[in-house]
Amino acid sequence: MQKNFEAAFFDFDGTIADTGEGIFESAQFALASMGYPPATPEQLRAFIGPPIFDSFKSISGGNDEICNELSRLYRLHYSDGGILLFRVYDGILKLFREIKESGMKLAIVSSKPERFIRRIVAHLGEEELFDCIACPLDDNHPESKSELMERACRTLSLESSEAVMVGDRRFDMEGAGKTGIKSIGVLYGYGSREELVSAGADYVAANAEEIKKLLFTK
Repeated sequence: MQKNFEAAFFDFDGTIADTGEGIFESAQFALASMGYPPATPEQLRAFIGPPIFDSFKSISGGNDEICNELSRLYRLHYSDGGILLFRVYDGILKLFREIKESGMKLAIVSSKPERFIRRIVAHLGEEELFDCIACPLDDNHPESKSELMERACRTLSLESSEAVMVGDRRFDMEGAGKTGIKSIGVLYGYGSREELVSAGADYVAANAEEIKKLLFTK
């Protein structure tokens, strides 16, 4: 197989793994702790993709101080157990091993704080698969997806045209577009085909095998 890109960047939540259970539990815990009513299923879906602070801001209507406290409570609950409530999507780890064998670089580019991603990767025992983890270092100063992609390119000494971003939400597609990176929207996560295409996805894939066909030419 011939690789079509020098590097593949993968979002985590909704792209590498279904992390909804732990995220939704933690969000409801934070809201209840601050006296807010439970979030609706649609509001909970908004927690997959953007920074947690932004999600709380959009549904609580609170000021920055309140949203910072909601975020703190969320991370407390998530760190205490919610972080391990996830399931890696079928075929993803096999795909990652094939990417590594091909010589293509592999990176996680996620809005989830780096300490959480590194803890999850260590739990999986798959640290050697990843050449770069580009995630926010500071919980209170999240970076945009485009900034994280730019950081991954710098870390791996790549031009944006040499990389592709794989994700399940518009934030991934829009960030890639701003950075000049090609994008693959996955249909098995938390975003719809309409959302991904409207946000500028260059390609869409229904599963790991379809992602592979876009990354390589036979």
